[in-house]
Amino acid sequence: MGLDSLYEADDIDVTFLTTQNHDELRPEDLPGAAAVIAIQQHVTEETLEGLDELKVVSAFGAGLDHIDIEACTEHGVAVTNAPQPVRRAVAQSTLGMVIVCASNSMEYDNHIRERGFENRIPKMGHTLYEKTLGTIGMGMIGSKVVELIQPFDVDIITYDPYLPEERAEELGVELVELDTLLGESDFVSMHCPLTDETRGMLGTEQFQQMKESAYLINTTRGGLYSDAELAEAIEEEWIAGAAIDVFEDEPSVEGNPLLELEDCLMTPHISGVLIESMTEQGNLVSDSIRSCLDGDVPNNLLNPDVYDQTVDDDLLSPSHH
Repeated sequence: MGLDSLYEADDIDVTFLTTQNHDELRPEDLPGAAAVIAIQQHVTEETLEGLDELKVVSAFGAGLDHIDIEACTEHGVAVTNAPQPVRRAVAQSTLGMVIVCASNSMEYDNHIRERGFENRIPKMGHTLYEKTLGTIGMGMIGSKVVELIQPFDVDIITYDPYLPEERAEELGVELVELDTLLGESDFVSMHCPLTDETRGMLGTEQFQQMKESAYLINTTRGGLYSDAELAEAIEEEWIAGAAIDVFEDEPSVEGNPLLELEDCLMTPHISGVLIESMTEQGNLVSDSIRSCLDGDVPNNLLNPDVYDQTVDDDLLSPSHH
C-alpha cells in the first residue's frame, strides 16, 4: 500500500522478506540493500554489520522501539518514520474506544448474544459530557485525541513531565501529577512510548487509585503495566473496565487473563491500521527512501547527525520536535 513509486522506479528493486521467522533482521537477510522498510522486525547494531550500501532505514509507522537509532547514526544510516497518518488513525480509534466504554457497549454486546433484551437496563452507560479524560502523555496522538473529543465538552488533564506549560495552555489541557490524574479521571488514556522510564509505570497501586467507574484505554504500547494486574483490577472492580489494543507479550496473547473478561474491549494492535493510513504511510516511506537514494535529506528524519549539512527543522519527524 502506497509503495507504488518504488515498484515503478526503474532503478529500484523491491524485495519482500517473506520467509522471516526471527525478530531481528540479520545482515544475511539484506545483502546489497540500500534501504530497509522496517515494519516490526528489529534493526540492531548486529543487523548493520557489513551493510556498506545501506543508506536508510524507514519505519512503516510511528513506533521506533524496534530500531536502534544510535547504531544507525554510527553507521551513517538515516532513520525515518511515518507518524502523521498513524496519529489520525490511532486518535480516531482511541475516541471510538472511549465512546464504547462510556456507552457500556461491550457488555451490552455480550448481553444480547446471551440473553437478548431480557433485563438489559441494570448497568447503564454514561454520557461523555462534562466527564474528565486523563491522558498519560500528550504527544502527537494525545493532542489529536484532544482535538477530536472537543465536541463532548470533556475536561482534559494530562500527566506528561516533558510537556511545556505553554503547550498545555495552547491545547487547553491541565498539567497534573500522575496520582491526581488517576484519582480524578473518568477515562485514563495511555499515550506514551515504552521506555525504561515508562515500563511498568502502572500497577496494582495505581489501579486502586482510579475511580471505580473509570476505564483505562491503551492504544500505545504493551508493557506499561502488567496485563495480569490490569485484569485483577477489573475483576476486583477497582475500575469499571478497559479498552486495549496492545499487550505486554504480543503478538502472543495465549493465556492472557484479559481475554476472560467481559468488561474489556480488545483489538490486536490494529488501532493505527486503516486503509487510508496505511496508504499514506507507504507514500511517506517511499518519498523518504527516494530522497535518500537521490542524495537528498528526507522528510521525517530522526537522526540529522548523519548529514554533514544543517538539516531544516521542517524535515525532522514531528515526534522529535
